[in-house]
Amino acid sequence: MSGAFRLGLVNPNTDAGHTSAMAGVAAAALPGEASVEALAVARGPRSIESAADSTVAAAEVLRVVAASPGRDGYLIACFSDPGLHAARELVDAPVVGIGEAAYRAASMLARRFAVITTLRRGIADIEDAVDAAGLGRQCAGVLALEIPVAEQGAEFPQTTEAIVALGREAVAELGAGALVLACGGMAEVTDAVRAATGVPATNGVAIGALTCYALWRAGLRTSKRGAYAAPEAIPYDGMPSFAGT
Repeated sequence: MSGAFRLGLVNPNTDAGHTSAMAGVAAAALPGEASVEALAVARGPRSIESAADSTVAAAEVLRVVAASPGRDGYLIACFSDPGLHAARELVDAPVVGIGEAAYRAASMLARRFAVITTLRRGIADIEDAVDAAGLGRQCAGVLALEIPVAEQGAEFPQTTEAIVALGREAVAELGAGALVLACGGMAEVTDAVRAATGVPATNGVAIGALTCYALWRAGLRTSKRGAYAAPEAIPYDGMPSFAGT
């Protein structure tokens, strides 16, 4: 470990506004000497709401990571963590998803947490992700705003009001002691939600960036044995493979 920490923030959707906002949140969380480079995808969905969107975005995440070697950590800045495990096969630097970071942070701050997501269709996937993280018993519930990703962020005060309302409901009726805001576009409003609900709230951008930094600072790297070993040299038809990246 030498030099200042360099984080590659990968936004799996093509929304430049959200990319810039999340990079700003990550930079504000990290030490002053650290740098954040936004690694935006060039094609794919403008926002990610469905499993189809996430699957397409995952392939673009891999292309961006493979084309951007040399970072000290990579943050996948979409709550469904598209391509997370595959990206870990391509690099030995820590790779963290904002979804996994947010769930694990909330579980260390409260015995019960609730998740606030964008559309109702995403509830099942979030429940699966929480279960996969081993945190199903700590999740008090998943509540949907029915407001899409494209209408998240500080420039949409009505969305922030809706997040606060659901957050208060989760605290009062579900017994949640912490909130997970399940969208990268919510990164700018977490402080407002904390203040209004009186409980910890995270969406994973800040804590995910700090997790990458902590792993790097501790001298830890992604294992290249077992599941996260580099991909086998299998020929791909009609497209380059990721072997040897």
